[in-house]
Amino acid sequence: MIIFILFIFVILAFVSLMMIQDMRKRIIAVAVSFLIVITSVVLIIANMHDHFGMKVQTTTTKQQIYSVQGQNIYGVLSYQQVGTSGKEKVFIYRDTSTSTTPTVAKPDLKTKTAIQNVQGNQAFKVTTSKNYVYRNGFYKFMFAISGNNHDLKSRQVTYQVPPTWLALSSQDGERLKSIVSGMTNQADFIQWFQQVKSQSQTDPDGAAQTAVSYYQNLLANNH
Repeated sequence: MIIFILFIFVILAFVSLMMIQDMRKRIIAVAVSFLIVITSVVLIIANMHDHFGMKVQTTTTKQQIYSVQGQNIYGVLSYQQVGTSGKEKVFIYRDTSTSTTPTVAKPDLKTKTAIQNVQGNQAFKVTTSKNYVYRNGFYKFMFAISGNNHDLKSRQVTYQVPPTWLALSSQDGERLKSIVSGMTNQADFIQWFQQVKSQSQTDPDGAAQTAVSYYQNLLANNH
């Protein structure tokens, strides 16, 4: 609506300047019209730049995610560090238990990510978004034409990982594969693996935790 107000008073200022003969009335009409035009422009800029007339609305969603490697005894959340600082990460997982194509969640400038250890045997992606929304119907009526309702202010994505899962960078994942490939002919490793595989038939969570702890120790002790 404010765009129409701006447009109307620009026309009124022009009409007043050209059509009103009385000098005093012309000056008043033009001054009032330009004052409203300037006020409208300032409010439009304030709305677009500083989200005038808007408030921050916070919403949180929680989605179960599934291991990027579906055949393992344990779950895997993989990530790849990107950017010069290494703080940004691309996370790789599956949206459903039947997905054949992994989901690649890429970072952006308004999103921060974190990994949180939780209890249980399920992993989740918790997304907390802060969006700008209009304070009430009046502000929405005035500024909605700008199309910035629900503009994203910031987003926090937290990957909740249980003790039955490994959260691994792609570098650590490759390093773990290399370590394990060198152990496949060792009797101790073969015996341990068979025990864990047997345990997974009756106690899948216990087997997964045993495997996760074992592989974490391998990575910690093989720099």
